[in-house]
Amino acid sequence: MEKNRCGMEVETYGIMKRIVAITGYRSDYTKLKSVLEEINNHPNLELKIVAFGAHTLDDCGDTFKQIELDGFKIEEILDTSVQGVGTAAMTKSMGMALIELPSVLQRLNPDASLIVGDRYEIMSAALASSVNNIPVIHIQGGEISGTIDEVLRHSITKLSHLHFPSTKKSAQRIIRMGEDPDLVFNVGCPAIDYIFKQEYLSASQMNKAVKDYGHLKIDFEKDYAVVIQHAVTTEYKNSYLQMKTTLEALQSVGIKSIVIYPNPDAGASSIVRAIRNHGSNYKEKSIICEKAKNLPFNVYLNILKNCKLLVGNSSSGLREAHVFNIPVINIGTRQDGRERTSNIVDVPHDKQKIIEAVKNFDTGNSYIHSENIYGNGTAATQMVDIINSVDFNTLIGKKFYDQ
Repeated sequence: MEKNRCGMEVETYGIMKRIVAITGYRSDYTKLKSVLEEINNHPNLELKIVAFGAHTLDDCGDTFKQIELDGFKIEEILDTSVQGVGTAAMTKSMGMALIELPSVLQRLNPDASLIVGDRYEIMSAALASSVNNIPVIHIQGGEISGTIDEVLRHSITKLSHLHFPSTKKSAQRIIRMGEDPDLVFNVGCPAIDYIFKQEYLSASQMNKAVKDYGHLKIDFEKDYAVVIQHAVTTEYKNSYLQMKTTLEALQSVGIKSIVIYPNPDAGASSIVRAIRNHGSNYKEKSIICEKAKNLPFNVYLNILKNCKLLVGNSSSGLREAHVFNIPVINIGTRQDGRERTSNIVDVPHDKQKIIEAVKNFDTGNSYIHSENIYGNGTAATQMVDIINSVDFNTLIGKKFYDQ
């Protein structure tokens, strides 16, 4: 037995570095997945996984089960989500996570916590770790976007000790925030690693693959759109109308669509209501041919690769879609400020503007496919090599790095 950083006596587990990966939702898990695999395979690192937040919600597909299906052992599953329609529910959920996570971290006694992104759940993980003297490894800091996410992301950066931004510009922003340049590593986005390693099916092969795709009511050899639209937390009272506008525009064009349910943010229930109402209003004429609370990442990537276009405001439109040269119609302010590749067209929540954007792609108007700004597919390997080389004891008590 020895005392951990919290002053609590705990069992020790040898000389290996123990890394606790804390994941709160499907989107951050997909970014972490390749990193978790590399940690699992490293002889000097021990992986522990804590799943909480939206992972336990039925409305989001109980996505903790997908982590287990992928072969990972989850050390703790924490039910921390408070139901509600506004920002108060999000704030209360953060409070619940702050109540549950410290005890888990004390028991696991990690050398570092591993987190990714900008969501409110991850803010709780960063606070719980940092206050308990556990160094925080943060992936995807330094990015700019709309809504509350950007504020949370930069706050998480200041609570973190080791930084793995996904682009050069993001790395520069982190350093300008007073972080030590020697602890900022631009290695790319680990989600790109996973995409590059996958084997993909053609549309005809997907039609024949009963296990993963046969239950979906769509002909993959015909044109279809993937629709992922999340609530904008600073505009959540408009979420119903915003989703309705998107669906009505696609209905006017007549393109069949696979709709993936939104993140559990303020306004999410209004978006789900708009999706269900659209189906009820148009019945068999509805362009919504399939709705999904969640899709395994490999299944989603195959669906994305073979689609006509991606519509909505998901970060997937900025990160994954360009790998497959898929056109993206990015709607509204949620991704304001993010770096873009040339397959993306930005439009407001305006029915006619969305229709025009869809028709523009439909007529075959070309765009230049720009370079991949998110790395060469080796991000996870580089991250784990760096994690193995760092003495985390020296990171406690971080200071502002004055240029």
